[in-house]
Amino acid sequence: MGRKIKETIRDRHLTEEEAAKYRKIRELVAEELPDLRVRAKARLRELREATEVFAELRKIREVLGLSLADVQRLTGIDRSALSKLERGERVNFTVDTMTRYAAAVGKHVMFQLADAEEP
Repeated sequence: MGRKIKETIRDRHLTEEEAAKYRKIRELVAEELPDLRVRAKARLRELREATEVFAELRKIREVLGLSLADVQRLTGIDRSALSKLERGERVNFTVDTMTRYAAAVGKHVMFQLADAEEP
């Protein structure tokens, strides 16, 4: 069962000024789109890497026999938030959150720079 697309029909033609305005907007979007795609791809890669770090922290936590409640007590970070981070369901986190979690399981977070990929 497909979704129906509701059509909106104008009751008048665009004025030349309105048409020029919309053409300009389309041109700006077309100019910015390649850069937006590169930035979005980089952000997705960063999120994927962060998700992998939290998944690794989960494995370490489990090997140490720590519960989420234990990590909550050690870090002050809500247990529900920790669980979502571990499952990759929460991508809005701070460096402080990641470093506190890592410290709670005896690890520290290291950062490194890499060359940006060319578009």
